[in-house]
Amino acid sequence: MRRLLAMTCGLVLGGALLSTASAEAIATRASATTSADVDVSSGHRSAKRAAAFPTARNTGVPRGWSPRRTVNGDYVVRRAGTVVKDLRINGDLVIAAPNVTVERTDVVGGQINNWAGSVCQSGLKVRRTTIRRAPGQTTSGDEPTFNAGGYRAYRVRIDGLPEGFRVGGKDECGPVVIQRSYATVVSPDVCGDWHGDALQGYDGGHLTLRTSRLELVERDSCGGTAPFFYPADQGNTRVDIDGLLVEGGGYSFRLGTPGRVTGLKVVRGGYFYGPIDVKCSVLDEWQAEIVRLDKAGQPVTLRRQRCNTEGGQ
Repeated sequence: MRRLLAMTCGLVLGGALLSTASAEAIATRASATTSADVDVSSGHRSAKRAAAFPTARNTGVPRGWSPRRTVNGDYVVRRAGTVVKDLRINGDLVIAAPNVTVERTDVVGGQINNWAGSVCQSGLKVRRTTIRRAPGQTTSGDEPTFNAGGYRAYRVRIDGLPEGFRVGGKDECGPVVIQRSYATVVSPDVCGDWHGDALQGYDGGHLTLRTSRLELVERDSCGGTAPFFYPADQGNTRVDIDGLLVEGGGYSFRLGTPGRVTGLKVVRGGYFYGPIDVKCSVLDEWQAEIVRLDKAGQPVTLRRQRCNTEGGQ
């Protein structure tokens, strides 16, 4: 019952399957697609196949890193173009100015938020940064850990909190780019009316996602929604995905908007209902596989996953 409530509160699950002709058309377009490295700043695809999916060891602050300074409490950035670097923040990192860069920063028990006031502060770049649960922290609710839009995230690690990336504010914030990042979202200690996701779109603009990993860990009968959740009925627009490893959730991958999906890897058995809940008829391209994980946490292909649903709500 807990799982059913978490999946359906404010949402409608799709039912009808694609027609055979539509499914075959998507499968045909996907057959020539490979997962490749993409320079999203220029839009050019390299000939080299994508590197391994990120892990906890190569995302977030580097191994052996130590902060230059520790801040106890919220840290607010008010000057445009500021570079925040080598801090440990025991609280929230509030971005109150545009074009801020965050590098090698450890946010403990809080969130990164570039829309804390009346204006979304776009142009945010976050690199090699960790957002994690604090020792002894009691978690509850499903407030986003990384909010709200108009940002670029590279090798960001979200670890142990009950919500992950939020993609929103499409008109005020602009598009979002996430590359080589890893989010592990875990059921909160106080479950309540939790609908956690490792990434959720809500009024989200164009999302570009490259070679990243999203995981939803549910415990104590406290069920969330999905590692990846970008539904059509929450004002979202479009996705461009090339390389995404997902595990857990009711459905591990839920998508209702137009877009392109290649290099999707769904971990076998990690889902409650099924691997995907997608409005397949609106996609330009589709290529996905059911996988298992090897000892290094890398996907090993078991079978192809056709786009054979018409949901994504």
